[in-house]
Amino acid sequence: MSRATNRSLSAPNTALVAGLSLGAAMAGGMAFAPMSLAQTADTAAPVVVPEVSVTGARPANQLRAPTGNTRLPGSIQDTPQTINVVPQEVLREQNVTTLEQALRNVPGITSTIGEGNGGVTGDQFRIRGFSSQNDVLVDGLRDFGSYVRDAFTYEDVQVLKGASGFAIGTSAIGGGININSRMPSLENRYSAVATGGMGPFARFTADINQRISETIAMRLNVMGQSSSLVDRDDQDTRRWGVAPSITFGLGTPTTFSVEYLHYEDRHTVDSGMPIVYSGLGAIGRPASEHGVRRSNFYGIENDRDETTVDRLTARFAHSFGNGLTINNDTRLMRVDRDTALTAATCGTGATRTAYLASCSGQLFRGLNPTLAYGGGSNAPYNQVNEAIQNITTGTARFTTGPLRHELTAGIDIAHETVDRTASPYLPTRPTVNLLTPETNNALLLGTGAANNRRQTESTNLGLFLNERLWLTQQLSVFGGFRWTKFNLDYEAGTPGSAPSQNFNISDNFWDPRAGVIFEPAPNQTFYYSYSTSTTPPGTFFTTFPASAANFNSGFEPERNTNHEIGAKIGLFDNRLGLTAALFQAEKGNAFVQDPDDPTSVVQSGDRQRIRGVEVGVTGRITPEWNINAAYTYLDSKTTESSTAANVGRRLQYVPEHAASLWTTYDIARDTPYNVTLGAGITWRSQVFLNADNTAEVPANFSFDAMIQHRLNDKLTVRVNGYNLTDRTNYEALFSNRAVVSAGRTVLVSLAADF
Repeated sequence: MSRATNRSLSAPNTALVAGLSLGAAMAGGMAFAPMSLAQTADTAAPVVVPEVSVTGARPANQLRAPTGNTRLPGSIQDTPQTINVVPQEVLREQNVTTLEQALRNVPGITSTIGEGNGGVTGDQFRIRGFSSQNDVLVDGLRDFGSYVRDAFTYEDVQVLKGASGFAIGTSAIGGGININSRMPSLENRYSAVATGGMGPFARFTADINQRISETIAMRLNVMGQSSSLVDRDDQDTRRWGVAPSITFGLGTPTTFSVEYLHYEDRHTVDSGMPIVYSGLGAIGRPASEHGVRRSNFYGIENDRDETTVDRLTARFAHSFGNGLTINNDTRLMRVDRDTALTAATCGTGATRTAYLASCSGQLFRGLNPTLAYGGGSNAPYNQVNEAIQNITTGTARFTTGPLRHELTAGIDIAHETVDRTASPYLPTRPTVNLLTPETNNALLLGTGAANNRRQTESTNLGLFLNERLWLTQQLSVFGGFRWTKFNLDYEAGTPGSAPSQNFNISDNFWDPRAGVIFEPAPNQTFYYSYSTSTTPPGTFFTTFPASAANFNSGFEPERNTNHEIGAKIGLFDNRLGLTAALFQAEKGNAFVQDPDDPTSVVQSGDRQRIRGVEVGVTGRITPEWNINAAYTYLDSKTTESSTAANVGRRLQYVPEHAASLWTTYDIARDTPYNVTLGAGITWRSQVFLNADNTAEVPANFSFDAMIQHRLNDKLTVRVNGYNLTDRTNYEALFSNRAVVSAGRTVLVSLAADF
């Protein structure tokens, strides 16, 4: 019986919302060429018309690429903050299918697991150790909701690191993720890729770009996939998606584009391998590190994640030709999720007697212990997110006397409702054993009447302003802020009864940024930047109800600051880019679990600090040799805590070391004997799973490789191998569980381009 449940959901009726947006239309014209100090506003450099052809438009050196975020005009080279890019070329060569797979190329990012009705599943990332649950953007707008995102529409993926309240909005503690979509261009191009292999795995994508007139083009991306994971029991996925788009005014000062996405994903939720302890006082590790089959699945037939996404985006941009551009992005979005998971855990005891009676103690006495169910994992739920966002941005480039300016200002308005309803299992779910969970895997239980409902309605109004001022041709300073007005209404309780919790929160706060930039040459940037972000109370009430259980009006917003010193340098005629950064990130007013009541959260004045180093290289060493690599060192620490034992401990989910490498070499390119060889690694060191550092997962290491041959000018065959050493790795983490990655996998793809 297939675990993927067929569920027909029609797209909701959506109204087209017109907007004015910079977005991709400014991609080619944001960078500000050096001017003479004597230059006046009347002789300012003309605004460059954006490139309209995607072929060859994206440089191998990703420092030269635009940011894709209208609040950060210019290229990545110009932006005084670390930005990692996973370009289209790497996405294609690695045959990336999800956002999580794309982000394996970015060190310093870890994934976490949801917690059923008590929490949230789907894409859950931490950037430099801090949660980025709400910080995924698509084309500079928030991608609302939490779900497993497919990569079939991606042009590239960018990760902005460091507190980013100005560029992203609320939260953005460790930074944010921005996905740039494939948009229409003035060329006719038709491509398709069919992939099959171990699992079994089957996937088909198509990308059709059609020129309609000299200034109008359409694009259509489609995807379908049916797959299972190698060496992982019952991990099945069925998904499909379609994304049409149209752009008017290509190659002119005024562009208008509309994109619609419909996406359905049905897959099995895996809550992870339980953590066990080899002895009293020992460090806990996943059971698979102690001889338990790594392929074990501890769920039941009900465990699923069924998601339907409908997203409509309208973007308008206009360049006035005198250094002034204005743009506006509008998004309507609905995410409907039906989810259930089994979080089976294996505890330990504080005394020898308690330990021997625990799951861990029984395992090491040769028994087959019964697992407990983690909090919040006993009820399936349905959650609907509906949201609208509009961002208007103006950018003005001008001079006053000998001084040159770049002024960016605008308004960001977002409104979101979240409605989550949970129901109990009937009958209740039976217990499961650590060594033989397959006895429960085929169970399919019924559900009773809804017994819990949580509703959130939030509105964010943001005003932002940033000024960059050139004191000389090489030296500039910048300063700006975002002011946010945050309103939230929250209700929780039993459907049909008066709410047991009813909160109304209203707050406003400032997120400043400032720094200095030195550019001795166009391909050299040295900078210092200071940035902040704010997470107001109530942000995660729906998905993290413990944060509401002890809420009171005295809670202060979490505050996060980032200091960074960095350099970005282009080499070999700008074919290759080098980056380096030293940074310190600090989080204050942290919300932590109440040590006396695990169902609630307190604000104890905890402070968390991360200091680190990051270096990277991107681009082509030679015309045949391409490389994208990065390394991150993170020194994390709890510097203040109400729990004295946690002071000085490393932060959970933060590896000290992480690195990624992907490199390819073209042999006999443009001849019938052409071959492209590719290889790469992803590695991170050991990670602690809790604040007191008593549980961990070991280091991850995956060696991947690719060989590609172009059969003719239309057909290319590619073979990808993943985790070729067949190592037991862990791709998502929680305090008492870790999800095991797939075993050695080989896939074969046939790509056609016309």
